[in-house]
Amino acid sequence: MSFSNIKAITFDAGHTLYHPYPSVGAVYQEVMRQHGLDYPEDQLEEGFRRAFRSVSKDKTVLDGEQREWSYWQSIVKESISHLSPQPSDFDALFLDLWNEFGKGNRWKPESTAKETLTELRKRGYKIAVLSNWDSRVHQVLAETDFTPLLDHVFVSSEIGHEKPDREIFSHCEAKLELTPEQILHIGDSFQHDIEGASAAGWNAIRIVNEEDHSPNGYHSISQLNQLLTLLPGT
Repeated sequence: MSFSNIKAITFDAGHTLYHPYPSVGAVYQEVMRQHGLDYPEDQLEEGFRRAFRSVSKDKTVLDGEQREWSYWQSIVKESISHLSPQPSDFDALFLDLWNEFGKGNRWKPESTAKETLTELRKRGYKIAVLSNWDSRVHQVLAETDFTPLLDHVFVSSEIGHEKPDREIFSHCEAKLELTPEQILHIGDSFQHDIEGASAAGWNAIRIVNEEDHSPNGYHSISQLNQLLTLLPGT
């Protein structure tokens, strides 16, 4: 696979540039203890993973930020639905969780992320974040010192479309002033990142826990700094 035509690189945020710190279950437990709820961390983590797989966003809610708010409310409710006692004031609990995950110290950058983005910019590439997130991502990027490394931040809740929809990729192309074949997207989700970008005509690389050159024909890496051997410069 050749990337000689690439002029810009977009990165997914969660589970690509960042991972929840120390874990979703640990943050849930800490916040819920402040509300008098002492749930086991492993059950919170398991409940979150189950909810994340099963809960869908309500696309009839047109306002992107409100849609994200409602989506994460549903995930938290489902995450703890099997636990007791239930919170006496769910809205207050959810607000605290929402705010907590908007803090930079709740997200740990991938170990090679900053050095990789810094070097790619030196090599002449435009660098952007392209995330199915909400406006909290701006605070996370700022508090973790990623903002100066980025030319653009594309957030689904602000654009009104999310990966894998073609519209969000078209929006990025217009802002970057590039054609699809000149853009490379990096992400962890096969459906949202790899299939979405590829269907839009972009190049795509999947980041996985361990290097995995799967038979589907898509390139994969296990660390972001592996991009440096694939992208010599513009």
